[in-house]
Amino acid sequence: MARHTREDAAVTRARILASAQQLIRDRGLHCVTVDDVARAIGMTRGAVYGHFRSRAELLGALLACAEADFAARLAPLAQGGAGPDALAQALQAFLHGDELARHVSLIAALLQHKCGEACELCPLRERVLRGVESLRVTFAMLLPTPDLAGLLVAHLWGLLGAHAMHLAPAGLSGSAAALARLYQGRALSAARASCLSDATSCPALMRDTP
Repeated sequence: MARHTREDAAVTRARILASAQQLIRDRGLHCVTVDDVARAIGMTRGAVYGHFRSRAELLGALLACAEADFAARLAPLAQGGAGPDALAQALQAFLHGDELARHVSLIAALLQHKCGEACELCPLRERVLRGVESLRVTFAMLLPTPDLAGLLVAHLWGLLGAHAMHLAPAGLSGSAAALARLYQGRALSAARASCLSDATSCPALMRDTP
């Protein structure tokens, strides 16, 4: 009997999280209450509080789901090689499927959150910022010019956001090769610009100069 109780609790918890996630995508984080989450799945507010002691704990559990999805994609990237196709393969693996887009509404709201004093959302925002930095560091290891990692992360965020708003097609991994070429090209352009600014420190440019 206890085993079934645990299984039932896990199913109910998953229903609550799915309800909260969908409502946040539909309405935005600040327009969703625990009452809304409960009502959407035919539960009482007290029943929801039986699984999550506060709205902050519920949002923290949702963020943990997002962190797990991102971590599962970042782990193999951090162990990847540095060959010419490494960036394209990493981007394809990162963008595979549509799962990451479901977290966009929550993460965007937390990133934009600002208040004058500490509140229930501030610790969650700090967690998001740490995740963004981890993503930047991971891609920096795969780029010829690590300084472009921040721009690439912003580009990826734009793609995920556009997909979440149905402005980009499903299957974002199909853009991985083009995206890799773009950033490898940017790295080459940056290298050439550096050489042009200081020709004496760039032997390749000196050889190509009459």
